[in-house]
Amino acid sequence: MASFLDNSGDIILDAVLTDIGRQRLARADGTFKITAFAFGDDEINYKLYDATQSTAAKDLNILKSPVFEAFTNAATSLQYNLVTLQGKDKSLFLPTSKLNTNTTTGPFPGFPFASSTDNGGTTNQFVVLSNQLAVDKYIGQNTSGSGLPNGFINGVTPAEASTDRITVDQGLDTNQLSFQTVIDQDLNEDTYLLQVDDRLLKVVSPGGSPAIESFIDTDNIATYVLSNQGTNVYFTNGASGQSAQFGQSPIKGPRGSIFKVSFFAAPTVASSDFFFNQLGTTKSSYFPDSTNAKAIDSTIRLRGNKTGITLEIPLRIVRATS
Repeated sequence: MASFLDNSGDIILDAVLTDIGRQRLARADGTFKITAFAFGDDEINYKLYDATQSTAAKDLNILKSPVFEAFTNAATSLQYNLVTLQGKDKSLFLPTSKLNTNTTTGPFPGFPFASSTDNGGTTNQFVVLSNQLAVDKYIGQNTSGSGLPNGFINGVTPAEASTDRITVDQGLDTNQLSFQTVIDQDLNEDTYLLQVDDRLLKVVSPGGSPAIESFIDTDNIATYVLSNQGTNVYFTNGASGQSAQFGQSPIKGPRGSIFKVSFFAAPTVASSDFFFNQLGTTKSSYFPDSTNAKAIDSTIRLRGNKTGITLEIPLRIVRATS
């Protein structure tokens, strides 16, 4: 458990290796080398800066803020990374990312949330169906393909899951710059670090290829590094450049690339109720035939490798038992 640093005096540096770093160091084979580090300002409230005070006291309340010790879980240690924009010190806006939950039709389709009617009264979630029995509740016995409600993903196989893709738009979310303006490439993310509970879900590219995790930490959080490589295309051009594309994105200003990804059920939830009983709940009369469902609510976390932008994706994993 993390605790707070004693900041009654000067804090020079408090740094630790992440869980994966400790694992690699423990190999003791001479290959361990620190190649990257990150800073964050999660605990800092910049509204405490008092410009009316003397120079030495303007940031005094900020310096007195409680600060967590560095801790080893990379998935939670930094929620808001600091970034360096080389030569962009006069930028007025920083990029952000948003889920595109627009309709699935049109030249730049989104992927809507599941409706509360279809999702047991819960809003603002995507749903991954983890077994064929659950899929058959919607599209018929042993039938593949479309037919699921909006916001639902057939998570039985990677190929089926890849046809329903969660869509993430990025760019400068402001009305003060035209969406037709070309975004600076330093502000256009081309690689996401995706973190997901490896016991529950696996990642699949839009082309249907299962992604390979970079590492899995001691809390079973898998980290994937996702970018365009070969036939695995996660990023495509954004909806900018033409006036007719104004409403095709939740980003108001200049738009970067569109990121698409999907998920299929991990074997542990596809074939067993164990984690549903340990981590989930039973949803009464969830399916169209009024049978109950086992459900686990989870959150996927995205972080831009270049821009540091972050986004959380709410997902529900659903399993039918009868």
